[in-house]
Amino acid sequence: MARPRRALALATALGALWLPVQAHAQSLRSLHVDALSMRADKTRVTVGETFHLAIHVRVRERVAALDELEVPDVGTMHLLGDERHVSAGASGTDVVETLTLEPTTPGPFTFPAAYFDAIDATTKKPSRFAANPVRVVVTAQALYYESPRAVLFRLLALGLVALVVLFGALALVALVVALQRRKRRPVVAPSAPPVPAAPPRTPRDEVADAVRAYRSAPADGALRRLRVALFSAAGVPPGATLRDALGKTGDGALRPALCAAEHAAFGPAQTRDDASRELLDATEAWLR
Repeated sequence: MARPRRALALATALGALWLPVQAHAQSLRSLHVDALSMRADKTRVTVGETFHLAIHVRVRERVAALDELEVPDVGTMHLLGDERHVSAGASGTDVVETLTLEPTTPGPFTFPAAYFDAIDATTKKPSRFAANPVRVVVTAQALYYESPRAVLFRLLALGLVALVVLFGALALVALVVALQRRKRRPVVAPSAPPVPAAPPRTPRDEVADAVRAYRSAPADGALRRLRVALFSAAGVPPGATLRDALGKTGDGALRPALCAAEHAAFGPAQTRDDASRELLDATEAWLR
């Protein structure tokens, strides 16, 4: 009798355990589940930077809500928002639930899969449908990533700016050097036109000066100067005689002036005035 009693007690206990499971299974909806996925818009974030975790469910039936969906545990992250959007159409219903999160501690974090329980309309059996887990890396400092093309463009832009700056500096240096050379260049004053040299004086010039002086003051000194000038024009020194002068010169116009100078200087006193006029006339005739 002990064994049947034990078997009866075990059956009673199993029945008590099965009743909640059976009741839960009976409360599940029958659904054709086409998709259940989970995705983060950023897989690398910094502490304090917000990002979004989206859960997408697609079923063939038209449903107003999917309250059975269990979102994953977010751990130490701050849950800043939870929005659920349901879009129903002729081909089924899309349910998208978006969690807005803010990490508080650095390190890798894996979100466990979101899930919900339902009767699989294909197999007619209670099933648990689960999404894929999502891994996010939280860093203490922001990591900046540039694509190779962006790096190339940035380097080209920097190179262009450097060339412009270099050419500008060279132009400025050239301008400064040119200005310095211009300042150092001595200013040369325009030279005065050369004064033409006076032509050398000739015996005729000396005779002309002497005859003008004798005409203005017919004294003995002026007469001697005129006589010496005429003898010099004849080519003889001042101490030469009239004969020397007449023998030296071949100028027929000069010979009367030489004779008149000799008469005015050494002739009789009573004829000296006439001799003086004769001297002036003969000398001026030779000068013409």
